[in-house]
Amino acid sequence: MIAGLDAEDAILIARLYHQLRKGARPAIIKSNDSEKLIEIEWAQLTAETAVIATSERAGLRQLDPFDSDDPFAQPMQGAGSLATTRNLLDGAIGAAQQIAREAVTPESGRPQLTEARWVWRLAGYYHTTHATPRLMAEAAARFAAAGRHALASYALEKVRDEGGHDELALADLRALGFCAEAVVAELVPPTAAALVDYFARCVHAENPVGCVGYAYALERLAVTNGRDYIRQVEAALPAGVRATRCLRVHSAASADAKHVEDALEVTAALPAEDRRLVARACYETALIACAPPPGGHITESALRHRVAALKPQHSNQTS
Repeated sequence: MIAGLDAEDAILIARLYHQLRKGARPAIIKSNDSEKLIEIEWAQLTAETAVIATSERAGLRQLDPFDSDDPFAQPMQGAGSLATTRNLLDGAIGAAQQIAREAVTPESGRPQLTEARWVWRLAGYYHTTHATPRLMAEAAARFAAAGRHALASYALEKVRDEGGHDELALADLRALGFCAEAVVAELVPPTAAALVDYFARCVHAENPVGCVGYAYALERLAVTNGRDYIRQVEAALPAGVRATRCLRVHSAASADAKHVEDALEVTAALPAEDRRLVARACYETALIACAPPPGGHITESALRHRVAALKPQHSNQTS
């Protein structure tokens, strides 16, 4: 059984599995007395797990590391579609979220949101958004040099879309009464550092298409930040202070939903091997973003001490 797929799809995928093992590449699988067209994409995420997507949903298949003939451990074949590619990428992100949840302990759970914690997260926003224009411009140049013009255009559009978002994080820090430049120079959250490092490795890889998966994953996660979360942040901040500019442009209320669709359209048109790499990057990016950082979250007392040292003694909070 493939976790996440309903019984009918799981049976059909099992039939496809056996036909693939025989060397066939069928598009149509008989279901009872009828024929059902199965659009399918898959990608191996780890040595033990593959994500399998139909046009309706995605699921995870546990792979046998000793079965080298498992077709779902082999490179994906065939064309993508908006429906199956969406579920492939979202399924990869969901797999990472599941692993991240399993890694949480009472000691490593998401800490309570406080003003100091929001300063920490704003510093993280700054570092990830500051890196995007530079790295996407580099990716665009590499795509263009390889004659991959659709990908080059996508990367250049990301440069334009994300430009200035780091300034929003700085503005939020100033609204809280900080010298913003001092904060981001001193505070580099491990998760943000790991994301930027992973992004750079995608861009510098032999095939830089993983940067599309990185962008898709972060923007797909961002659109899960709704108005309720924005209100929670505002409730943790001093009354009257507006320090959610950066959050608002990376939330369900922003253009990130369109950016998700842009990345999806580009990815669905890519060859199978590129789609596999994008799905793998979605998984690895989401795992970094959602899992507790190595060594656990900084404690509230330690964080307050570091943040307090960065705030001028007679700062005036502005909005």
